[in-house]
Amino acid sequence: MAKTKKAAEEAVVEEVKEVKKTKKTKEEKLVEKKNKKEDKAKRKEKAKLRKQEILIEKKKYEDEIDNIYDSIKETKKNIKSEKKNLKLAKKDLRKDKTNKEKENIVKTYIENIKKSKKEIKDNKKLISKKEIERSNVGKNPKETFLGDVLEEMHLVKWPSKFEMVKYTIATLFFVLFFAGFFFLIDIIFSVIKRLVG
Repeated sequence: MAKTKKAAEEAVVEEVKEVKKTKKTKEEKLVEKKNKKEDKAKRKEKAKLRKQEILIEKKKYEDEIDNIYDSIKETKKNIKSEKKNLKLAKKDLRKDKTNKEKENIVKTYIENIKKSKKEIKDNKKLISKKEIERSNVGKNPKETFLGDVLEEMHLVKWPSKFEMVKYTIATLFFVLFFAGFFFLIDIIFSVIKRLVG
């Protein structure tokens, strides 16, 4: 009987331990639940801050793009005034064709107009680059492959009609020149071979 009493007491002790374990696990569950809520709140706050950062960065790009557009408008106004001045300078030059100073003034106006047009082209490329960068803000770098391709395509300088004709003529000229050159060398070596051989 002593053994059964001892066994019964041990069983009661084990039950008490189990009850304590279950109580402890309930407390742990409550702590875990509280921790999860805190983590979720932290993640939400972090996501909210990230969204705000993205909006601020996009706004920065938009401001830069607006500034570039304003610069283009200003440059176009300058081109108009330069063209008016160029017309006047050309009229003066027609009256006095021997005046070198007036010729230099006309050349200066022409160069300024060319520089302004190049500046507009560069600014347009810069705008497309900034727009791509703005669209990529907050995205995973792996997702921007097509954006990078588009960015590079915007940087390509496509030749004008005049340049295409010029480059085509130059290519044909060099092909014909080297064809003739190697034809002559072939004839010279065949003549030398006949004389020697």
